[in-house]
Amino acid sequence: MSACISPPHLIAVRGVAIPGAIGQIILATFLGIGLCALWGWNLGAGLVFGLSISVASTVVLLKALEERNLVNSPNGRVAIGWLIVEDLAMVLALVLLPIVAEVLGAQGAGAHGTGAGATPVALTIVLTLVKLGAFAVLAIVLGPRIVPWLLTLVARTGSRELFTLTVLAIALGIAFGSAMLFGVSFALGAFLPVWS
Repeated sequence: MSACISPPHLIAVRGVAIPGAIGQIILATFLGIGLCALWGWNLGAGLVFGLSISVASTVVLLKALEERNLVNSPNGRVAIGWLIVEDLAMVLALVLLPIVAEVLGAQGAGAHGTGAGATPVALTIVLTLVKLGAFAVLAIVLGPRIVPWLLTLVARTGSRELFTLTVLAIALGIAFGSAMLFGVSFALGAFLPVWS
C-alpha cells in the first residue's frame, strides 16, 4: 500500500487526479449550495453541505480497491491520487472554514478586528496559508527522512511495545507541534504523518 501513495506514483497520475478531483469538488459543492438554496438555507450552510458531499471516503474506497486487487493497477493509482487530492483539499477547507464563516457573517464574527473591512480577513487567510504551507513543506521534506530513520532504530530493539509507543509519540508530537507552532488544528496535524 505505501508504494502506491509515494510521491513518484502521485506525480505520474497528476494530470488526471488533480484536475479531476478539483473539478469534482467544485461541481459537487455548487450543486450542494444550489440544493440548499432551494431548501432556504443560507450560503454558509450550503457551502458546508456542498463540501461534505463533494468528497468520497478514502478508507472505504481503498478497502474496495484492495479487495479487488486493483490498488496497483493504473486505474487504482489514479483513484488513489484522486482521493489524496480530495483529502488535501478538505484539509485546506477545514483550515479556512472558520475564516470563511466569519466573512459570511456566522455567529462569533469579528474576531479579526472590527471596522477594518476585508483587510484583516485577507491577511488572516494569507497567514493561514503560509503557516499551512510551511508545515506541509516540513512534513514532506523532513518527515520521510527522520521518521523512517527513527522507526528503524526502534525496530532494531525488537520491542513491539516500544515501536507502538514510538509511532503514537510521533503522531501525537507532530499533531501537538502543528497546533502550537503553525496554528493547525490538533486533528489536522495528526493527519499529516500519514503522508510522511
